[in-house]
Amino acid sequence: MSGGRFSYKQWHIDNIADQIKQEVIMSGKPIPKQKWSYYERQEFEETHKQPMNYAYPEPVLRRMEEAVYALRRAAIYAQRIDYLLCGDDGEESFLERLKKELEELDSKSKMGENGVMYYVVDRSQDPYEDDD
Repeated sequence: MSGGRFSYKQWHIDNIADQIKQEVIMSGKPIPKQKWSYYERQEFEETHKQPMNYAYPEPVLRRMEEAVYALRRAAIYAQRIDYLLCGDDGEESFLERLKKELEELDSKSKMGENGVMYYVVDRSQDPYEDDD
């Protein structure tokens, strides 16, 4: 493994982005029965309504997507600078790789009406698809 100047903490930044992205995907979607908590089971028994994840309003979801973009960008910078400072990348390769990774992020993002970039989250995904 390369790098290490920041004790690999850039992965924590990326993990936070993943968790926020997952919250956006889950917003307003039903919770599968096997994931129900004790309280959700009780609610179902009393109301016979499918428990749902909290549905955030659109402006909140957009701010969350902006956060995903900002965090992904911060993680890219931290990773590339880590490799530079540890000597894994030279100055030229640092600039080339940074540019390439930022362009890749931007290809998955859009400019919002407020002039702030946001990461386009595919909200049609099944939020529990990868769960065991």
